[in-house]
Amino acid sequence: MKLIKSKLAFTLIELLVVITIIAILAGIALPVFTSVKVKGNQTKALSNAKQIALALRLYASDNNGNFPTYVLQNGAPTTASVATSNDAFAELFPTYLTDENIFYVAGSAWTPTQPDDQYDPAPDNTSGKTLEKGENEWAYVTGLNDSANAAVPLIADGFSGGAGVVANHIYTVDPSEKGGVWKGKQAIVVHSDASGAVLSVNQLSLSIIGPDGNGVANGDIFTTANGANGWLGYNNFTLNPK
Repeated sequence: MKLIKSKLAFTLIELLVVITIIAILAGIALPVFTSVKVKGNQTKALSNAKQIALALRLYASDNNGNFPTYVLQNGAPTTASVATSNDAFAELFPTYLTDENIFYVAGSAWTPTQPDDQYDPAPDNTSGKTLEKGENEWAYVTGLNDSANAAVPLIADGFSGGAGVVANHIYTVDPSEKGGVWKGKQAIVVHSDASGAVLSVNQLSLSIIGPDGNGVANGDIFTTANGANGWLGYNNFTLNPK
């Protein structure tokens, strides 16, 4: 007698169960992978921002303790204030920094392309080839020095809006817009002592809320409305990139 060998095969129901399980696992893994990628990008960006802050402190040690605030002419400060954060950071090249790539953050509308790493030699120190438009992610607070309170914000992710002086220090939830690199959920802030952190963005105001130097624990940390009573006064301007 011949034995009939049975053929092993998935039934339709079994196949649908397997497909469903794979879909569920993919749905769980994708958000986790995305979150890990974002955290990795934030860690790299924070490290780069701290390097910029350290370069600013080196600059200050050679300039009477002052961080870049005024346009340079032949290497010397004039009375004209820098117009964008790019102009301020350009003064760090080539003495204190030689790598434009630390100003780049992947996925940010402020830095749509990788910097070309070309800069103007001293004593020009202007944002010509150095940190051209689209090569800098970071906003910057002018008028500070290296003796400022350690909690004073010095550098942050570029805010929503246009270039230059920022009146409203807010972010956007749209990642395709300037100020939306972290989708309005978090922002990187580095202080005058070069310490920094990834901070939560208030979801009502889309600003960074914290101590403002005027005894207010839940105010806009970049506000200048308190004048001499706050950490940032009327002469401190928060500048967006070009």
